Amino acid sequence: MTRAPSTGLVVRRQTEILLEEAALLRSRLLHERAVDDCVRDIALYDPDVVDAETVEARLGELGVDPRRPRTAVVLDVRACGVSRMSLLRTVREVFGGGQDVAGELAAGRYLVLRAEDAALVERCSALVERLRDRHAAEARAGIGEPGRGVTGMHDSYRDAALALRAGPRLDPDGRVYPVTGLRVPQLVASVVRQERARYAAVLLAGLREREDWPVLRETLIAWAECGCRLVGTAERLAIHRNTLLYRLTKIEELSGREVREPRTAMGMYLACLADAL
Repeated sequence: MTRAPSTGLVVRRQTEILLEEAALLRSRLLHERAVDDCVRDIALYDPDVVDAETVEARLGELGVDPRRPRTAVVLDVRACGVSRMSLLRTVREVFGGGQDVAGELAAGRYLVLRAEDAALVERCSALVERLRDRHAAEARAGIGEPGRGVTGMHDSYRDAALALRAGPRLDPDGRVYPVTGLRVPQLVASVVRQERARYAAVLLAGLREREDWPVLRETLIAWAECGCRLVGTAERLAIHRNTLLYRLTKIEELSGREVREPRTAMGMYLACLADAL
């Protein structure tokens, strides 16, 4: 007959299992901390403070090739009663490639460095939906452009962060904002705030004080972005062409500017972006 293991042997084996699990958990937590530190190093990278080789060495220790081009995705996630690890786990389910890096920048703020991906907008949209369905979280994502090396990834992060700031102001109903569609607002945002405000105040005099200013601003932005074309602008705004003509006439009467002249329309478009930002 096979003898049952002694009580002491069972206790010893259980203790060994618990110690192994504790060591594994500690190793995992240290790895998570290293990843978070690494993404923060890239987000806050300053060549006058730390050299790129140091950050690249840390990436290498995580098994990540810093020479591969990566696109930064900055996520803003608002959720009640959900642990950061649970949210981060969901982020890593969608961005789980071997060369992807995903970490926490601050509470509710995450940075993903994604290796080449032609369907990045769709992937971000899927993540936003998954966070909403699984955690009842409201999430938005800003997407930069590909960058190589620490400097390139840092620039991509800055673009993604700007897209996440400017995008919701220009499109409150959106959830994913690629910086490629926000380059003009980015340029406007780079102007000194006082000069930007003065420019908007001069060109939009007679318009911004009105209650229907948000509608007029939306019309001016659509008019310029659609190439000052009646049909395209009306379709984008989902209004009849006669309604659009009425709005344009109203804007011209209130502002004293010929908005149907392309150069004037572009100037007012930039003023509208300055006002929104």
